[in-house]
Amino acid sequence: MILLNIFDIKDMMAHLLLAESFDSYLLEEAAVTTFAKMEMKGRRNMEWYDLEEQRESLPDHLYWKEAKPVIYAYIKGKRTPHSFSISLKLADQDACTILGSQAGQVILEQGMQFLLHFRFEKGKLSVITGTSYQNFTMDKRGEFAWDSGVKKLLGQLKVSYEESL
Repeated sequence: MILLNIFDIKDMMAHLLLAESFDSYLLEEAAVTTFAKMEMKGRRNMEWYDLEEQRESLPDHLYWKEAKPVIYAYIKGKRTPHSFSISLKLADQDACTILGSQAGQVILEQGMQFLLHFRFEKGKLSVITGTSYQNFTMDKRGEFAWDSGVKKLLGQLKVSYEESL
C-alpha cells in the first residue's frame, strides 16, 4: 500500500471524472460532501434489469463509467467539494494489462483484488493503493506489482505526484 499526494489536482480530476482513464474499473463506493453528503455503493441491483441475460453478463459492481456521470453532476459547480472519497477496484480483465500478463494471471489465480482510493479533503488530493486477498499469503509480489503499476499509470497520464512514507 502506498499513498501518493497528487500535485496536478485539476488534471487528475479530469482523468477521473471526464476522460475514460478509469472507466473499466469497478466502483466499490463513493462519498461526496458539498452542501450535503451523497453516498453511492457500487453493488449493482440486478433486480432492476429486465432480462436474465443482461444480469448474467454484468459484474456485481458498477463500472466507474456508469457511476461517474452521477458523481460528476453532484460535484460540478462553482465551488469545489468540501471532501470526497472514491474507491475503485481493478476489473479482473485489466489486471494482466496493468501488472503484466504473466504476473497478472498468477495473481488473479490467487484471488487478489486491487483497489484505488481517491481522497480529497482540505484542498488536497491523494491516491492510496490497496490489495485484498482471498487467502492468507506471505507473498507480497502482487502488492508490489500493483503499487508499481499505479505509478506507471499516473506517469502515462502525465499526473505528477509525491509518494508519502
